[in-house]
Amino acid sequence: MDEHFLFYIPPEDIREERMWFPEEEVRHIGKVLRKQAGDFVQATDGTGRLLDVELIVVDKKKAAGEIVQSREISAGPERVLAMGLIRQRDRLEFAVEKAVELGVTRLVLVHSDHSGTMTVKPARIEKTIISAMKQSRRCHLPVWEERDSFYDVLSAYRDNRTVIMADPEGVTSRDWHPGRNPALLMVGPEGGFSGKEKDQAIASAAQFVNLGSNRLRTETAACALLTLAGV
Repeated sequence: MDEHFLFYIPPEDIREERMWFPEEEVRHIGKVLRKQAGDFVQATDGTGRLLDVELIVVDKKKAAGEIVQSREISAGPERVLAMGLIRQRDRLEFAVEKAVELGVTRLVLVHSDHSGTMTVKPARIEKTIISAMKQSRRCHLPVWEERDSFYDVLSAYRDNRTVIMADPEGVTSRDWHPGRNPALLMVGPEGGFSGKEKDQAIASAAQFVNLGSNRLRTETAACALLTLAGV
């Protein structure tokens, strides 16, 4: 069993323990790994199942397999990362990739006060999330959404959650203990949080955490906050 690579099969493409691999996976199976019918690979449907799959068809255009073993993998704690949009698309996708690798269960991309105007391309975000899930061998596909403001995020996710906001005015990381409560982690865009957004966070009893004396890019701050929070 090749346990180094993990493939993704959408749940709707699995019927009666048989599956057809998506087009983007076919090339990897056949041309890159040179797998053949009778070989075994591991896959997930993104719902928590780790699947041992025997390949029954492999050619240039298609690959199919049959599940020989299925195991349920624990999802772990749920934590949400709300991140201000980054204008540079490659940096945004880098941030999404690393957030997934670090274990985020839900990612919220926010049009915040200082994020400026940009159009999110859902297909690229979804592709990045799937790739990062496979890279980190996670079996639960994180969900993501787009929100018009941090106020929308606070309204949607505040209940029974500890709001944790990365901000220079917060306590230092060495003095902060995240605890075990479900958390809403918030990272601003390049321009940081606006005064209005900070006031909204204060009204939601947010914890402000200082990530250090250096000025961090949004994607770096997201990684640092996720690591400190133990996601």
